[in-house]
Amino acid sequence: MALWISLSLPGCSQYIDPNVPEPIRPFTEPQYGGEYLLYRPSSYNREHAWPLIVVCHSSFPDTPNRRIRAWTELAESHGFLLVAPQLTGAKQSWSRNANEKHKRQVDDEARILAVIQHVRAACNVSDDRMLIHGFAAGAPSALRTGLKHPQTFRAIGLTQPRFDAAGLADAASWIDPYQPVHLSYAAADLLTGKAGRSCADWLRAHGANLRDDPTGSPAGSDAARHVEFFQKVIRKEPWIHVTVAPTGLQNPLEMRFKLLSSSPPARFRWQFGDGDESPVAEPTHAYSKAGTYRVTVTVEWQKTSPHTRIVDLTVPDALLRPAHGPPQAPSGPP
Repeated sequence: MALWISLSLPGCSQYIDPNVPEPIRPFTEPQYGGEYLLYRPSSYNREHAWPLIVVCHSSFPDTPNRRIRAWTELAESHGFLLVAPQLTGAKQSWSRNANEKHKRQVDDEARILAVIQHVRAACNVSDDRMLIHGFAAGAPSALRTGLKHPQTFRAIGLTQPRFDAAGLADAASWIDPYQPVHLSYAAADLLTGKAGRSCADWLRAHGANLRDDPTGSPAGSDAARHVEFFQKVIRKEPWIHVTVAPTGLQNPLEMRFKLLSSSPPARFRWQFGDGDESPVAEPTHAYSKAGTYRVTVTVEWQKTSPHTRIVDLTVPDALLRPAHGPPQAPSGPP
């Protein structure tokens, strides 16, 4: 077990883990006053965009300190930024009030996003290589935040989740069937196996892109397995997201479409759901009337097969929802 030593430096406190060469630095993001720990590997170079993994701690005796320690050696050896925010949803409570638990997860969601914004202001973070992971009581906040923000989190990792479907009721409609979710739990364990199976069943029922691993360790010591999963996602599965915004107030039915992807595609084919199509990268399209339309974009990279993304668009509100269906086989660009 790593020995922690606090260093008092001018304007800064640091924690030393003798297993890695760099200190773990505590910060406070200004929007909500959320505290978090950051580990930046010794090879970090601001000239390049770096992957970022957010790790969400469980209830006592687990803490952000303990959670980040389980990942620091991997961050150093594999080269990624590592963040452990202080959560409220993971706090032990005797309350059975579902609204209180849900509010804590909503608060954690806002704080996690604020922490990421704070880190991105100081570090060069890769937009398309962010993963969120939750352990035990930290899994609900990680899952909720990841599912509701698939444009931010490339993938989600969960270990031995303490699962409560009620806290995810308002997140189900945001599930992106192309966002991988790696769920690790010990199915044979009497204490944690049932919750893991319930989480897997809920994700399947709502069309999530689940990677179910029921052979995990009851102790949750599987950080290396999640890092391996994350690396495979980056290498083999394309990151593609559609964004839509009205062009202006003069014509609320006219929309501008844009594609976010891990690398620029060579060809595009937009189908706007009303019979019209476009081959341009960022088309503008005017609908004849308000309604909900299923928008499809098919993209190709050099020497790869086409990939399609489908979203449901509400006009004129320009509200996007993932269109659920079986995800395509991963074979995207490196």
